[in-house]
Amino acid sequence: MDKKQRSPLFIIFTTVLIDLIGFGMVIPLISLYGRHFGAEGLQLPILGGIYSLMQFFFAPIWGGLSDRVGRRPILLLSLAGSTISYIIFGLAPSFTWLLVARAFGGIFAANISTAQAYIADVTTPADRAKGMGLIGAAFGIGFTLGPPLGGIASAKLGLAAPGLIAALICGLNFLLAIFRLPESLRLELRRKAARSWMPINIPKLIESARHPELGFFLVTFFFVTFAFSTMEQTFSLLFQTKFNFDTGEAGLKTGLVLMVSGILGAVVQGGLIRRWVPKYGEKKLLLTGLFLSTVVMAVFPFGPTYALYFFLAIPLALGSSLINPSLSALISKSASSREQGSTLGLSQGLASLARATGPFCGLLTFSVQREFPYFIASVIYLGLWLLSVRLFRQRTA
Repeated sequence: MDKKQRSPLFIIFTTVLIDLIGFGMVIPLISLYGRHFGAEGLQLPILGGIYSLMQFFFAPIWGGLSDRVGRRPILLLSLAGSTISYIIFGLAPSFTWLLVARAFGGIFAANISTAQAYIADVTTPADRAKGMGLIGAAFGIGFTLGPPLGGIASAKLGLAAPGLIAALICGLNFLLAIFRLPESLRLELRRKAARSWMPINIPKLIESARHPELGFFLVTFFFVTFAFSTMEQTFSLLFQTKFNFDTGEAGLKTGLVLMVSGILGAVVQGGLIRRWVPKYGEKKLLLTGLFLSTVVMAVFPFGPTYALYFFLAIPLALGSSLINPSLSALISKSASSREQGSTLGLSQGLASLARATGPFCGLLTFSVQREFPYFIASVIYLGLWLLSVRLFRQRTA
């Protein structure tokens, strides 16, 4: 990769990283703030799922537009929209304005998919995987630094601080991108017609379902994402109700646990997984991850002390870090070489749908009994583990 190619990659990496730090600051606080403003009944589940639901519908639209007008305008628009959404979040005087902030943020959440397209524009096929790895690294760092920063800000500076600081970070990122981010898509390559704007390619889904392994892996990808999303936004509420923390303290405590989980996840996905795959294979790693997730989800809501959750974060992060890259690799290997892009795009569409519906399910059942989201996740992981064992045994028999 020559210097001209490395420079845009570094710029897009820092653009995504800075944005994800701001994003990570507010994520653990959403359900806490909703409860703080008196969310009742379905209000909290709707607040938890509205961002991903809007992203699910609008991401394909931004993707199609980026193919027509270029990556740079869409990235700038996304950063500007995110900045406004964080300002609304920070200054929200009521639950309604929190909901508006999250919906607005989801509509303009085009930065990751457009950044992936940007990387594809400026890398050769041989360097494509390394370039895409930068997105994973940005996620790891962003979700390691963001949650504790948001928790500290809410605890020390007030409930408005995380949203306003995230807006400041995103706004500065927008200004930097104006001057530093070049266009990656050459004019002659911009298509006159946008790609399909459907969130999920239904014909492709039906076709994939006829392939025993590919169909199973895609379904597994959906339910794994759904299971994790089901309990993800209840962490802070669990700590608040279990240990009687106030809103700011619950945000801080949640952020610290997520920081430990993020560090371990970055270590596993950034280095260890490369050594383990050749030695054990993706299928064994997937089974191990599903088993770990089954166990940790079953015991997670019963931690007797807050300090114990730093230890529970270890199998939680390890399970997720084994499942996601292994499953993505199995999906890729099960698809033909001519259908890699459409198949991986389909998997991401299913994951977006899971991230939209999972928080709704988790927050709704949490309002009934705080252990329910974790039981649901554990049962899903267990079912996937049993089905995977059966499938792999049939394939080796």
